[in-house]
Amino acid sequence: MDWNPEFRKIGMEGLVFIINGVEDARKAVRALVKDGIEWVKTYPTGDAASPDANDHHTLCMTFEEMHAVVATAHNHKLKVTGHCRATEGIKNALRAGYDCIEHGTFMDNEALDLMLERDVPCVPALYFEKASVELGPQFGLPQSVIDGHQETLDGGMESSLRILRAGGRLGMGGDYGFGWNPHGDYARELTFFVREVGFTPLEVILCATKTGSEIMGRDKEFGTLEVGKLADVLIVDGDVLERIELLEDRSKFIAVLQAGVIKAGQLAKPIPTIIKREK
Repeated sequence: MDWNPEFRKIGMEGLVFIINGVEDARKAVRALVKDGIEWVKTYPTGDAASPDANDHHTLCMTFEEMHAVVATAHNHKLKVTGHCRATEGIKNALRAGYDCIEHGTFMDNEALDLMLERDVPCVPALYFEKASVELGPQFGLPQSVIDGHQETLDGGMESSLRILRAGGRLGMGGDYGFGWNPHGDYARELTFFVREVGFTPLEVILCATKTGSEIMGRDKEFGTLEVGKLADVLIVDGDVLERIELLEDRSKFIAVLQAGVIKAGQLAKPIPTIIKREK
């Protein structure tokens, strides 16, 4: 990746590879194989976070580099995804054989046709953009960055709805762990896609469960309520097809089951408090 210059200042070698050419691409994937990873994520395009270096309309990898990543990863039975905002970057990823794309922000008709033809899922990850626009000023984000996030939010809302209505597959989730978009707020994204993007509650739930498991390649294990699958289930007091925001209210959780065992919610057994006294 090369769109965020800050990465080069804080010693991020353990998190990212900056590649230059096909051989670097193959070498990076082979190094990841040794680390035991399951997915390779690349950055074919830039981002609003770096408007002065490589913005979200910039291509940051060549098609040849992307194809080398895919060929090497698939040879080791790994999957490939990529941060794809720019239109040509989306097309390059689809032509190179990516297994999934992240964002799919600025998508023309040709890119959409390619995605549908190859049945490649997309994870829009839009809630980060919304949070960046609304809370960015509180966290000192420059106005140019906030404006870029607004553009990606607008473009991503349009493209994600087009993909879904055309019969494409979308997953939920995205860029969490930031001060303005912390872990634990995931249900807000589901509400956002219903109230502001135009999905139905059932469409959002299917994206978050069934399609999510398909993207992971584990739809035989979970993702739908079927005999023989892991019983990972959330039981809610209310009709989420009428009020999707119920999923944001933990007081409405009757039970959270993991592999058929109640772990949380109203039906969960209280966890005893154990006090040990030092002798």
